[in-house]
Amino acid sequence: MNEHDVLHFLISLVSLLATARLFGEAARRTGLPLVVGEISAGIVLGPTVLGHISPGVEAWAFPGGPAKVMLDGYTTLSVLLLLMLAGLEVDLGVVSRRGRSALLTSLLGILFPLAGGLVLGFLLPDADLVHPERRLLFALFCGVALSISALPVIAKTLLDLGIYKTDIGLLVMSAAMINDLVGWLCFSLLLQPMRGAALDVGALLVTLGSIFAFVTFALIVGRRAVDAFFGQIDDEHPASPGRMLSLIVVLALLGAVCTLYLGIHAVFGGFVVGVAVGDSPRLREHTKAVIHEFVTNIFAPVFFASLALRVDFASAFDLRLCLLVLGIATIAKVLGCSVGGRLGGLKWREAGAVAFGLNARGAMEIILALLALEADMIRPKMFVALVVMALATSLMSGPFMKRLLSTDTEDEELAALLQRGAFIPDLSAAGASEAIAELVSALAPSLGDVAERAGRCVVERERVAPTGVGDEVAIPHAAVEGLQRPLLALGLARDGVDFDAPDGRPAKIVILLLVPPGAYEREVRILASIARHLLPEAARHELLEAKSKADAVVTLSRALPHHEPAPKIRVPET
Repeated sequence: MNEHDVLHFLISLVSLLATARLFGEAARRTGLPLVVGEISAGIVLGPTVLGHISPGVEAWAFPGGPAKVMLDGYTTLSVLLLLMLAGLEVDLGVVSRRGRSALLTSLLGILFPLAGGLVLGFLLPDADLVHPERRLLFALFCGVALSISALPVIAKTLLDLGIYKTDIGLLVMSAAMINDLVGWLCFSLLLQPMRGAALDVGALLVTLGSIFAFVTFALIVGRRAVDAFFGQIDDEHPASPGRMLSLIVVLALLGAVCTLYLGIHAVFGGFVVGVAVGDSPRLREHTKAVIHEFVTNIFAPVFFASLALRVDFASAFDLRLCLLVLGIATIAKVLGCSVGGRLGGLKWREAGAVAFGLNARGAMEIILALLALEADMIRPKMFVALVVMALATSLMSGPFMKRLLSTDTEDEELAALLQRGAFIPDLSAAGASEAIAELVSALAPSLGDVAERAGRCVVERERVAPTGVGDEVAIPHAAVEGLQRPLLALGLARDGVDFDAPDGRPAKIVILLLVPPGAYEREVRILASIARHLLPEAARHELLEAKSKADAVVTLSRALPHHEPAPKIRVPET
């Protein structure tokens, strides 16, 4: 390796990163996911477009040899960090809290697509397979590929719709977490046979035991050790997001080393370490947001753009195969999750919304497809079909969820809820639990016998999923057994209260919302109404000046003119 090779590597890297960021921002402005623009950048720079227009320029910009090896190393690190980021989204506390509903939704959301993938794998002609004699293995891969979801895409969709912190949003995230844990575990087991190793039952059992031991150690011993270490750092000196980022990346790399040594793909180690680290209460939402920005703006664009350097998307595009994969994947996932959600106690509309949320495949599906392509398990046509399916399911997720959760009734009148609720112009609380206790106490006359239960429910929920939404606003809320109608309390904290918001800012406007159990649609409408009224910065400033409940009611009444319609489900992006 010489300076010439390094020069070509830097040219390749800057070409991919700059073009992917440019195309990604263009996609964002048109309402499309960033990944659509980033893959489009690779299509333009790769054999699909530039390779046809000027093969010499493409070969010069992306040569083989040492420069390609260095670029492949960068993209491998990108995959590892993306899986670590997905792991950070997994909150085991949320999973345990959702219990039966999440388990049923996730289980059937895995089994139905698994069955669909097996059918697809056995029905496709030999021409679509790399190794027709290994059809069973290919069918198993199809089943796993169609079963997996994409946690980052799902989280972003829920955030855009304003339901990330609602009960139904937490149900979707919980089911997705179980889904991904099972999916990546199954894929790790398939990797060795996919790479051409003979199917040895003894070796398979050893691999399974190794995976079980690693996951158990990471999620029990490692998780506690990491939490204690983070606590020691915080006690000595508050950890900045940058310091935490370096520690987490080091741990993810160590996890990748361990799994690679055990004969499992490195990305699984990064994912499990992400789960262990992300479950620590010491890891704040602001730090997660910083890590997310770092990975998605520096590493992810290069990875997704580089995908299109491997395949000519024009010649590998097979409409028949794309429609077949997309149809089976969507029908199986939506049907399975809908039935699971209904068995878990949801109404059909809510179960359908959960199903379309979990139908998003996104980056995780693309990573899985790439690993299968590198293992020579699938042809380029199947790779393109899986990428198209991942993008299409991600694009349809938000609109279908919004449609199913929207109703024909008017939005909740926030001012009317506050009028019959409570208002505290100057919260004295120093922390989130104390602020919640103050607001619940103000609602005590309306709560009656369920006041103590209400306070306990909101605090427990806050510990599982912090409700700081950013822009100095927090919306702690919970479903309370025995409550007959929604209740709302508004408190103003001049110095701010820490509700662990993604932007790191303390909340000066704290809105406590209590709803009856199972009132998912009502909860969504009220939260959407809160977001609509507090979206304008001027409305928040005016509300902070309110001295009485009457002042606050007047502010909320005129914060959103009636002649200016707004989306039914919408929150500020944080």
